[in-house]
Amino acid sequence: MESTLAHEIELYPYETFKVLLDHEVHRSRRYGSPLTLIHLAVETEDGGAPAQHGAEIFAINILNLQVRETDIPCKKDNEFLVLLPSTDHKGGRIVCERLENYFHFETQVYEKLPFKMKVYIGMATLPGDRSISSQKLMDNALLALRHARENRLTATVIFSEIKP
Repeated sequence: MESTLAHEIELYPYETFKVLLDHEVHRSRRYGSPLTLIHLAVETEDGGAPAQHGAEIFAINILNLQVRETDIPCKKDNEFLVLLPSTDHKGGRIVCERLENYFHFETQVYEKLPFKMKVYIGMATLPGDRSISSQKLMDNALLALRHARENRLTATVIFSEIKP
């Protein structure tokens, strides 16, 4: 089902995403261009597996409509990664706020199955010194997502703004 779902929605497979991430990090270092990574998760409060599947399809549709052609979206397990080339901290925040607006509805309906959905978003940006690796960028975005999820925050958590 995962491969069929990935094919239907035109998201990058995770292995391809990792290759493109490495390429974009190297390109960002070389040319000094900004790079932002968004890590998001959707969870349903009720409805079981069909509701979770509906929430993921809803998320995919939003991503397909809201990200640029140059952005690189991917589904990894039940979470999503979106790489935003040539996007700095400020631009990444704007994208995340736009996504928040689309995701924060009281109830979504998918195939006549109503469910309540929570979306948690973490964001990390390549720092100015360009010393970070692609794996560290992914780790930072994941830490921001975990912070949002653990604290049940519906607003985007930006890694650089997390207080230790």
